[in-house]
Amino acid sequence: MSEALEEMKGTRADRRRQRLRAASVRFFARLELVIDRVVWGLRQRFGRLGPLSIVAFRGFGTTAHVTVRGRVLEATALERSLPADSAFMSFRRMLRRFSSRELPEASVRARLGANSASGNTDDEGYFELSVVAADSDDAVGWRSGEVEVLAAKVRGLVPVRAPVELLIPGSDARLGIISDIDDTVLQTHVTRKLKMIWVTLWGSAFTRMPFVGTSDLYHALASGASGKESNPVFYVSKSPWNLYDFLIDFLDHNGLPRGPLLLRDIGLREAPPVDHKSAAVRGLLELYPELPFVLIGDSGERDPEIYLETAARHPGRIRAIYIRDLDGENGTDAARERARTLCERARAYGSQMLWIEHASQALAHAAAHGLAAVVPREPLS
Repeated sequence: MSEALEEMKGTRADRRRQRLRAASVRFFARLELVIDRVVWGLRQRFGRLGPLSIVAFRGFGTTAHVTVRGRVLEATALERSLPADSAFMSFRRMLRRFSSRELPEASVRARLGANSASGNTDDEGYFELSVVAADSDDAVGWRSGEVEVLAAKVRGLVPVRAPVELLIPGSDARLGIISDIDDTVLQTHVTRKLKMIWVTLWGSAFTRMPFVGTSDLYHALASGASGKESNPVFYVSKSPWNLYDFLIDFLDHNGLPRGPLLLRDIGLREAPPVDHKSAAVRGLLELYPELPFVLIGDSGERDPEIYLETAARHPGRIRAIYIRDLDGENGTDAARERARTLCERARAYGSQMLWIEHASQALAHAAAHGLAAVVPREPLS
């Protein structure tokens, strides 16, 4: 227990440092918010709306209720990637993702079957609605819902609707999988900032590269030990919601299992990234208390510490923690000692932490420990 307290203290210290670094950013965010509200006030009085688009994020929930999230934007700012895009076009589309014009104070309604819920968008156009779900065995798995804009405080509203995908794990789910994205699934080069900026701005969802074998690993975990399970996969990242369409296209294009994304708002009220990931993981474990989980991340930042803290809070529920070792054989003595110490602590909480260089290593471990039925292949370099 003392080791758990030490780990939690380390995480809290990291959060304090991030809050201090964020203080100056929040000042400018407040200034931006004031400017946005002035512009919005002028638009309410004199302006008209352009065509709208609803970006409905993949939602999830239980047989009791589901959470529907999304954002309402003026459609002229939305441009999804295309396979034929040049590097310059990819750069242009990426910039436009961060220059979108959101619609605040809009009235929206979400429907799932005969049930619905209504609410309003916030200052940045986001909405979050809780819809009652039908409590029956045939109402699980992926469900289709709908979101519509009902009213707005600017003239020229043209009604708009959008479909939304909603995941309700059923009785055939025996395990939950929570995965980071950057440098866990998607090669992002987080530890090399200049290269990360370059590939982010100039790459597209169809040119960016996944790590070899990741799709096989995730599908094996999703199918479980019997090969017939429907285990939910959740992707948690500190990437902003502005990249939602990019990440969905990347995951789909590379054959990763379909799953909800839990990203973050980079606006004024957003907590530091470590808070976002910790809170998202904690929320999933609380929402599905009957499921054990596998957590997947990388060694580039604080995934190992965050996942270890989760194992400490939920002893015995974290079946495995797979950490992609970004340093590999080039790791320092300090990095190797970090890995050894964290793996020892994970065992004390009833979990196993494995540092891997190839997805096939995690697949072999999962097959050997009853988490997947697939026989692993030889690792690819």
